[in-house]
Amino acid sequence: MTRIYLSSDILDPGLAGAVMELDLETSKKLLKVLRLTPGEMFIGYDGLGHEWDCALVPPDEENPRARIARAAILNQRDEAPPRKLHLSVAQAIPKGDKMDLVLQKGTELGVAEFWPFVASRSVPEYDDDRAAARADRWRKIVQTAASQCGRADVPIVHAIAEFSTVVDYGTASSRCFMLDELGDSGVLRESLQQTPLCNETGHSPSKAMILVGPEGGWTERERDWATRYGAEAVGLGRLVLRTETAALVAAAVLQWEAGELD
Repeated sequence: MTRIYLSSDILDPGLAGAVMELDLETSKKLLKVLRLTPGEMFIGYDGLGHEWDCALVPPDEENPRARIARAAILNQRDEAPPRKLHLSVAQAIPKGDKMDLVLQKGTELGVAEFWPFVASRSVPEYDDDRAAARADRWRKIVQTAASQCGRADVPIVHAIAEFSTVVDYGTASSRCFMLDELGDSGVLRESLQQTPLCNETGHSPSKAMILVGPEGGWTERERDWATRYGAEAVGLGRLVLRTETAALVAAAVLQWEAGELD
């Protein structure tokens, strides 16, 4: 069944049978792209983990040709069980559209938060206006990816940040893994075997973060800063991966270790 994101501006989840007037973009998708007609159903979700069975209703009798669609909430669907791991990916912004891939596939892998940041060797440069526009675009990408992969929640995409801000957040209340291509770094899997994500009671930590550097790699200053604040420098064994691939491989490993891919 078609899944459609419904913003808090148009959603009233408290009333089964309530009729919502959808925004123009959502209306266009339902009526013009998907060609749904009154009576047909779709799943509406709010990006916070809640879903509802909804149905299109006929247009307003006073304006039957209006481009705005209307829908009724039929009932709330059962919520998915809580995730075992709250996973964040802090990605140094790569060149081109590689960030799009990290966001799309990271959303499929259950990443809860994305932290795009500028590293010392990052190539892209952003002024305030361009950074805000790019972050808005990335949020639309994860929203679409969540719809396609069946997630009721939408990952948070933070504004483009500085490296120090990301490290401070990642090490403050979570286990933070800094992916590093240097040979003297430990291997991620070995680190997880020595100190499992799950504690003795079987519960996962509240948060874990993956720090992924730019195409040019980390500087010594960035390595020192991260490890000083508690990040674990780890590699992915003998594999040499592109920055966007490394983020996804590490995310999959952590989700597996946390039991999300059982």
